[in-house]
Amino acid sequence: ADEVGVRLVGSEMWRRDRVGSERRACARQRLGVMVDPTHVVHRAFMNRKVADRLGALTGESSLLPADVPVEFRVYPSGSCMDWHQDVALYVEPQYELVFTLENSSDSQTQWQDDAGRRRGGWTEPNSVLMVRAEHVVHRVTPVTRGQRPIVEFVYTPTPGKAAELYGHLPTSERGPRARVGDSA
Repeated sequence: ADEVGVRLVGSEMWRRDRVGSERRACARQRLGVMVDPTHVVHRAFMNRKVADRLGALTGESSLLPADVPVEFRVYPSGSCMDWHQDVALYVEPQYELVFTLENSSDSQTQWQDDAGRRRGGWTEPNSVLMVRAEHVVHRVTPVTRGQRPIVEFVYTPTPGKAAELYGHLPTSERGPRARVGDSA
């Protein structure tokens, strides 16, 4: 993402009237809204060039931008995400890319490695973390001060959808029609 996209996110996305509480059981007090496909942030990440670069990093011969919504999320004070493992939404588990836009929070992103050891730390602004569904147990520790706005993008090695996909949409109270980039 370029600086223009980050500035747009800062000024446009993080408005209280645009985000709603999420419904996922593992996310507590986290806010979110879908990003309109015409928005510059969506277009900057959800394209063949980015998917090819991520495919090279992951060893996947072909990654595709997924057709699930790109989501803008905010971890405000009092929010967290419990230990969980992402559910596969596609026949082959997807990769979820989390772009931390800013981070004034004291929370940490933690995960368990293959030996069961906990790892992680504070995520820096303008950093990216990628998790493969059904592979890594992870969480976000409680935010006691500050906030952490992120954008989540999904890439898949296959277009074939798993039945679980349909139970995960939409994720916020704002529903499928509320999107960043729509006129408000």
